[in-house]
Amino acid sequence: MKKRIKSLALITNLILVIALFIGSNNSVVSAKTYHKAVTKIAGNVNYPIYHHVSKKGPTGKFSSTKYFKFAQIQSKQSISTKKGEYWKIIVDGRPVGWVKQDFFVCNQISVAKNVSLVQNSAFNFDPKDAVNYVTDAQGTAIDLAKVKTSHSSINSASPGKTTVEYTYGSAKASVDVVVRSDKNEGIARAGLRPMNGPKEVSTWKGSSPSSSRNWNAAHNFRSETRANAFRSNGLTLKTILFQPRFVSLDYNKAADKMGQVGVIPEGITVKDSNFTVAVFNSSSAAYGHLVSYNLNQINKFKAQNLPQLKWSTFKHYASHIKVSPYIKLGHGQAIGSSENYIYVIANNNKSKNSNNSEEILQIRKSDMKINQIWSFRIWNGTSPRYIHNATFADDNTMYCLFHNGANNYYEYWKVTRSGDTWTPIQVGATKGNFISNGSPVQGFTYDKKHRQFFIGFNDYIFKVAENGTYQATHHLHVKREIEGLSADKGKLYVEFAQRGELTAGKIN
Repeated sequence: MKKRIKSLALITNLILVIALFIGSNNSVVSAKTYHKAVTKIAGNVNYPIYHHVSKKGPTGKFSSTKYFKFAQIQSKQSISTKKGEYWKIIVDGRPVGWVKQDFFVCNQISVAKNVSLVQNSAFNFDPKDAVNYVTDAQGTAIDLAKVKTSHSSINSASPGKTTVEYTYGSAKASVDVVVRSDKNEGIARAGLRPMNGPKEVSTWKGSSPSSSRNWNAAHNFRSETRANAFRSNGLTLKTILFQPRFVSLDYNKAADKMGQVGVIPEGITVKDSNFTVAVFNSSSAAYGHLVSYNLNQINKFKAQNLPQLKWSTFKHYASHIKVSPYIKLGHGQAIGSSENYIYVIANNNKSKNSNNSEEILQIRKSDMKINQIWSFRIWNGTSPRYIHNATFADDNTMYCLFHNGANNYYEYWKVTRSGDTWTPIQVGATKGNFISNGSPVQGFTYDKKHRQFFIGFNDYIFKVAENGTYQATHHLHVKREIEGLSADKGKLYVEFAQRGELTAGKIN
């Protein structure tokens, strides 16, 4: 009996010690730790950021969320306090500090303002393509698969309006999807005589056989420290920006597919000092992020090391790097921009040709969210031209490239918007395939000043007049894939893969 009493006394004392320990370590007990980071959606109101949080509340205010409202935000920890819920945020891959949950957008669904579809019985619109993000009560981004819609798809065969309702928990949103009235919209004539093209050249097929100096396992994928100058046939491209490998936590550290921003760049667009690149976490993904950089505010080397920058520099850079929500971008190589918007055709690059319509996303530069969506088509009578590569000269003008493989030539189309209507007209054609082994086009842009196109394959760039007249070949001999072209104010911008490197050169 005495032994049992002693044992009970020991257990009681142990419980008291544990209770005292818990009472003096409220921040540990009340913390909810996630093995992988969830994605958080920032709101518009500024909140202070703190070094420490206990059950009593936050202490050590040192910064503000105003620098990070358009950054990629993730979190692994939250704490319930007397002053509300607080989350430890990771910004663009860098741990920062604690912020009140009120900073996040909670219980909301963000969708495009409207959707306008061209008539086409072969095309069904997925309403979830119009979603920017969905959040729960804590401001955590939710997988679209969990969101309910009043219509699973909308066929565009007949004109009319359908209102789609979205719900997740207490979050609600709606968007009007309108099928336009002109049944002949998008039907045009493809009859221009192809101009003589360049002699076909051979190149590698598949992924890049090389990389930048340090983008390899032998150098541990460390940052580049030397700028490049690539020259070919009168074109000189110089390094403008080496991009970070990730603008988030890196591989396999997020609990959701929305969290990782990197590592594959696809299409690019440059307008004035704004450079935007479509970024995916795999080459087969149809959803990804747009990342925009203010080139006037960022050093060409320093952005590679966002987590290691000194605090003042990181804060400045983060305020000049904007990350879109995780949205449907297709392959990301049909892209362009105007002063206020980024445009992307969310296409299927696996489709060799299709009578499906294609979706144009208009994305606001101000907050990187989808503003509106149109569908369009380019048909030569009943023969479709499914577009893989396109560029936008302005808010109302798109140029498209179509490979007419059956007849061994490329077609160039100008598509003009009036209201919600997109009208195509063929402007040129060029004989031949340019590349002999069937490698896909990896960059396409239009130089408005000289009325000419640039077309990229691997490390080749071909210059062609608007009517299809071949002008020049530039072989850059870098053995790295071109991942996008853009022309702006007399300069040609070229993005190379492995590591993502933006270069630019004067257009002659």
